[in-house]
Amino acid sequence: TLKIALSLASNLGDPSDDVSVTHAAEGMVSKSEANSLRQLINDSQPFSSDLLMPHFSMESGPAASQVLVMGPDDFIVAVVSSLNRPFGSGIITPSGVLLNSQMLDFSWQNKTMNHSVPRPQNLIQPRKRPLSFLLPTIVRPSEGMCGTYLCLGANNGDRSLSSIVQV
Repeated sequence: TLKIALSLASNLGDPSDDVSVTHAAEGMVSKSEANSLRQLINDSQPFSSDLLMPHFSMESGPAASQVLVMGPDDFIVAVVSSLNRPFGSGIITPSGVLLNSQMLDFSWQNKTMNHSVPRPQNLIQPRKRPLSFLLPTIVRPSEGMCGTYLCLGANNGDRSLSSIVQV
């Protein structure tokens, strides 16, 4: 299931720049697509490695942090920050804030910083946002229902999805 999800995510990028990204996202949440993908899941045998494998990887190191706060009035705030590598871009503002190196999350035309295949949906361009696997997750009961609220966060690039799902 996670291999399928990561394969689908490899078609994502900044939707304001590429219409195919919007179509890919719509397909990811369509019931008909979910029904066809469900047929690929089999608990009695491993997933075929040549089918729908993610063709990219996003490495991350120890430079991500998260703050997840749950207040008494059903307010939940998740803040995630990633420097993308220790000491981020290596640039410190006059006020002492260390700037990140989010540029590493883009695919580059001739090479990638994370040894992945460059993807057109995520190539660097002016005013474009890079694909990121920072996944602050808030789980709450349905409207009007009592229940447990939960805030989750994970880092480690494309492995963060499996961490969230396992928790």
